[in-house]
Formats: sequence, structure tokens, C-alpha cells
Amino acid sequence: MGRATLAVAALLLAAAAARGASAAALQCAQVAQLMAPCMPYLTGAPGLTPYGICCNCLGVLNQLAAAPADRVAACTCVKAAAGGFPSVDFARAAGLPASCGLSISFTISPNMDCTQVTEEQP
Repeated sequence: MGRATLAVAALLLAAAAARGASAAALQCAQVAQLMAPCMPYLTGAPGLTPYGICCNCLGVLNQLAAAPADRVAACTCVKAAAGGFPSVDFARAAGLPASCGLSISFTISPNMDCTQVTEEQP
């Protein structure tokens, strides 16, 4: 098993444990941990495309945010975290889910209204 596969497996186990421990909305630390592998791409590193672990983690986050409260929490966390990274390329951020083959119900942007992300995901 490669290092990236082990890292994804560890994230999946941690996420599942966090889900089982509480029915509360996603925590920002959990969202940040899952988004971390995507940061080189999101900050505009030249020539990068979303890669395996980034897309895998984004998929896990998408699955964890199945309930409306979790989608709002994840959106709020992503929006708050993005404010701390002025170098985030929001054109890349908006296209990240599609680049990873995922469909989410909102566009990632600095102005996103997290109260509007409660619809079911396709």
C-alpha cells in the first residue's frame, strides 16, 4: 500500500470515527484536514491539476456533508478558511469539484451564501 493510499485510509477512518461519535455538524478542523491536500492546487501552483489524494479527500468531504446541517457547516468552514488564504485562486476552487468528477450544490467562491447549500446533492 502506498503512502498516499495509507493517508487516504487514515482520513477515512478518522472521518468515520468522528461521524460515529457525534451527530453534530462537521467540525472546521475536519474540513481543513480534508481540504489540505488540495491547497497547492488552490493556491495556483503552476501546472498542477487536482491529483488523487486531493480528489479522494474532497470525495470524503462530499460524503460527510450529506445532511443539510453538515453542508452548511462545511461551506462555512471552507469560506472562513479561504479568508485566511488570500492566495486562493477562486476560479480553480470553483472548478475543483468538477475536475475531481464530483457534483456539489454550490459554487465555491469568497461570496458564497452558505445558507443556500442545503439542497440535496445530485
